[in-house]
Formats: sequence, C-alpha cells, structure tokens
Amino acid sequence: MKRTLLVLMVVLAVLSLGFAEKVVNYGIFEDITTTNLWNIIGPGSTTWNFTVQLWKWGSLLGMNKDGMVVPSLAADVPGLVKEGDYWTVTVPLRKDVKWSDGVPFTADDVLFTYNTVQELQIPGGNWSGAYEPEKVEKIDDYTVKFYFKEKKTMTIFFDTLMTAIAPKHFWEPYVEKAKTMPDPAQWLLQQNTVEPGITALDITKWEKGAFVEASRVVDDYWAEGEKGLFYENGGYVIDNPKTGFHWESSNPKPEGKVTLVVETGPFVDRLTWRIYGNRPAAVQALLSGDIAYIPNPLGLTAGELQQVQGQPGIEIVTNPALGFRYIAFNMRKYPMNIKEFRQAIAALIDRDYICNRVLQGKAIPLATPVPPANSYWYNPDVKTIGEGLNRGERYLLAIDLLKKAGFSWLIPPKIDPSNTRNPVVRKGKGLRGPDGKLVEKIELMAPSGEYDPMRATAAIYIEQWANDIGIPIEVKLTDFNEIVTRAFDEVDFDIYMLGWGIGRVPTYFKSFWYSKEAAPQGFNTPGYNNPEFDALIDEFERADNFEQAREVIMEAQELLAEDLPYVVLFTTPLYEAYRADQIVFPFTDALDGIQNYYGFPESVKTVK
Repeated sequence: MKRTLLVLMVVLAVLSLGFAEKVVNYGIFEDITTTNLWNIIGPGSTTWNFTVQLWKWGSLLGMNKDGMVVPSLAADVPGLVKEGDYWTVTVPLRKDVKWSDGVPFTADDVLFTYNTVQELQIPGGNWSGAYEPEKVEKIDDYTVKFYFKEKKTMTIFFDTLMTAIAPKHFWEPYVEKAKTMPDPAQWLLQQNTVEPGITALDITKWEKGAFVEASRVVDDYWAEGEKGLFYENGGYVIDNPKTGFHWESSNPKPEGKVTLVVETGPFVDRLTWRIYGNRPAAVQALLSGDIAYIPNPLGLTAGELQQVQGQPGIEIVTNPALGFRYIAFNMRKYPMNIKEFRQAIAALIDRDYICNRVLQGKAIPLATPVPPANSYWYNPDVKTIGEGLNRGERYLLAIDLLKKAGFSWLIPPKIDPSNTRNPVVRKGKGLRGPDGKLVEKIELMAPSGEYDPMRATAAIYIEQWANDIGIPIEVKLTDFNEIVTRAFDEVDFDIYMLGWGIGRVPTYFKSFWYSKEAAPQGFNTPGYNNPEFDALIDEFERADNFEQAREVIMEAQELLAEDLPYVVLFTTPLYEAYRADQIVFPFTDALDGIQNYYGFPESVKTVK
C-alpha cells in the first residue's frame, strides 16, 4: 500500500511538472502609453508600444529573415497590373486565419482598416501607406482588390500592403461612435481597449509603471505548428500542417538543404514585460535572473556589455544594427531654417572623435541615414561636412559658413588651427544673425545618460563645440517620452537628438523628409520641404525594379547631406544578452538583432 502511494505521488509530481505554467519575463525601460492599434501605429508609435504589442497584428505581406517579401495574411505575393486609369493589386487572403476571439479573418477586416484610416484621417506616419489606395474593393470573402492612381511600386508593396490590419467586428462600434464626435480621429485614438490580435497570446494585464502581461487566450490556435523553412539557395517555404496552407517562393524556388526552420508556438503560457525606470536596474535584473531578455533597439552599452560578459547563464549576441542616431533641426524656426547654420553645426561635429575616442569604438560614424550594413542601399560616396579636418579647421569652416550667411559676433571667436590640442584662442560671444539681432538660447533636447549614455555624451560635446564659437546651444537631458511629444506631437523644439530603427528598404525616406509628411500629421519633424527631394522620392516609389530605385536613393542621400534636415551621427553594432539558461530563440543571427523581432513572443521557448 505504501509503495503504491509512493508511486502515485511520483507520477503526480511528474505530471505537475509537465503541466506547470511556462512563464518568460522580459525587461523594458519605459512604460507603454496605449493599447489602441490606431494610436500605436499613429502618433503613439513609441519603441515600447511596438515592442510589447505590434507583433500581435498581421499585415497582408511581410518580410522574412533574409529580406524576402512573403505573404502574411495574404495567401500569395500579388502583382501590380495596369487596368485603364488605375494600377491594381488583387490580393488573395488566407482562409485559415482567426482572430484571438475565434472570429475568422476576412476581406471585411481589410476594407474596414483602410477605409477607417482614410475616412477618419487617422494621423501618424506609420499609417501613410493606408492613404495610398484610391479605393479597396471586396471581390469575395477572401479576395481584395486595391486601386491606385499612380504606380508607386515601393510604397504599395512595402507600406500599403504591410499595413497592420484591425479586426472589424471589434472596432466597428467604436468607429461609428467616433463619427458622431467633434474630432472623430482623436476620440478613437483615446480609447484604451485591448482588442483581439491574430495571435494566441494577447495583453491580459497592464499595471502602469510596473509591468505588461500577455497570456495565452487561444487553445486551438490556427498558426500553432506553422513552419517557415529557409533553404540554402535563398528559397523559402511556409507550411502549416494543421490547416493545410502551403506557400513556396518562386524567385528563387526552394532547392537544396533546409538551413533553418522557424516554428510558430506559442511555447509559453505567459510573457511579462517588467518596466524598469532606468537601464542599470534592468541589467541587474538580467544578471539576477529576474528577466530573461531586454528587447531594446539600442542594444547594450559598452559598460553594460562588460557587466554581463562571462556571467553564468548569459549568452552575448552581436549583430549589425539597422538604425541610426541623429539630431533634427526645426526648420520652421530661426536660425535652424538657415542652411549654412545647419551646415556649421554639422561641420563642428567630429563623428570620428565621438565614436572612436569618446565612445571607444563602440559606435560607427555615419554620413547618411542608410547604415553600411544595409549595403545594397548605402551610398559610400557621401561625405560629411568637415570630414578629415582637425578640430581647429572645423571651427574655421563653421565660422566661414556662418559669415557666408550673414552672421556676426559681438566678440568674434579666434582660432589657431595649428594648435591641435586647444585651438580656441578666444571663444566667440554674442552671435548675431543676418538681421543683426542676437541669437537667443537654442535648446538641444537629448535622452538622459541612464536611457542612452551614447547620445547624452554626444550632446554634451556638440554643446561644447558650438559654445566655443559663440553658438548658444544648451543641452537639456530630457525624458524620452517628453522628447517624442514635443518633437512629433507639439512640434515645439529647436533641436532634438533621438534615434530611428528602420527597415531594410528605405521607404522611410518619405516618412522622415517628404514635404507632405510634416509633423504632427507625419514624421517629418524638421518640416523639410525641398521639391527636388520630393521628386526623387516620387521617382523611387514608381521604380520598376530595385536597381532603378537604388540609383534614386543614392542621389537622395547626397541631397540630404547637403540640406541637413538631420545631422546623422552614428550607428552601433547591436550587442544583446539573454539568459540561455532560461530561454531559447529560434535564431539569433539577424540584421538588427533579436529585438527586431520583439523577442519572438510566439516562438521563444523555455529551457527544459
């Protein structure tokens, strides 16, 4: 009897281990600000809103690890066809997709999303692709047809057809009520509701300032067990044995060995993002095992990397970054609206010194908004103003540029370029503009050292170099969310410093600098307005192939380096760390790192 009871206890213990809840904890630096898809893709498009939530919605098309355009909610990658006065794209939809509340995904969801954005005029640069179709037509429950006035090939495939799709059955009552409000779009953006996604995990709890929790809400998940298969020749296959969906790439057709298989889970029951007010606290939590990973587009700093290297259970991953840090000028305001003033600031900024001396080689100086790792689109011939000059020569170049534009000083700066250690003989004071009036204090907002020590440090050096020749720049180390609000929503700034995570295909050139994308409606925070640049972007969008589009982007990079709505500063190798004794990712070698996949919420596995 005792032996039988002992065996039973052992069996129950084993079963309890098998059914134990699988929980993974991640760490983030800032809280999310909304759970509303329209806001997340729109004006609320912060890093942390994307990281914690964007993975739960689908788009018609996507890109795989190798940068190939692949179907997501679509059943195939469609073509662009000329029909009368229109260019059309007919998209077949997958018939096996369900929202997390069990409602089937259909063409009605697609039409509803694009029509809502256009009818309510939802703001925000990430919705820009939804404004492109002249109309969207439902052919049947699983086929939609887009009509475009112009052949904007790149925008159509990389913006319009990669727009997140909203569930009609959930949002339709909200949208109808919004239409009765004085400002329909703003009312809709303010609704903080948790809607169904196309995933098995969904947000189930948000304790503001503490954590966000996603739990499994679907038992019979349509995508569970679906595999993405990568072949050695670059071919790709999507195979879902549960529903029977199967898709293969045509160029190239999959041949040879399968080099990687990525399977959809989820393999965890609950994923929690714990919110830490500063980076040191999050890194300490990683070291102690309280969290398994920190999804951060900036990666680890040099100091943090030293902290985690060699620590038991921690794996270090290094990948090329797909992003850049920059300063942006408010070109609506004086003197930032004067090109020579912007060029003078650019001439003062010695990227090589900042990256190699100050940041000790942990950053890579950039001349353009296309990082070198994105080699197909990168223009290596673009040079920065002052490149190759020493500190004194940079001062003289900046002074000459200011004089050319009509600036003067009450006390002119005096520079000795032969003195390489300290070329400033006399600091300039009382900078006067072309109108003869004193230039008032110019505020440079930058994130704090706790948030991003690289940018905080670079900002201090820029302030010092500018002050040396009498430009009254004053750094204000500012909370990340405040910078975003002032720059993108209020458009109330002089100069700010932030960073962008970007896509492989530089459709972001339109979002950041096209004249019609000016903030607050879009992401063109400087208010840059150059018809020549706009014409290049129009040509890029209508390109027949990547080769033609590439030539245009090369020229656009040269124009931006001349006009300088941004001064692009640097990028970094992306260093990440995770607890290999707690979790397993489907892969770790990826342009822009694990964070570009938000930590694989539905593919991460716990260590057995």
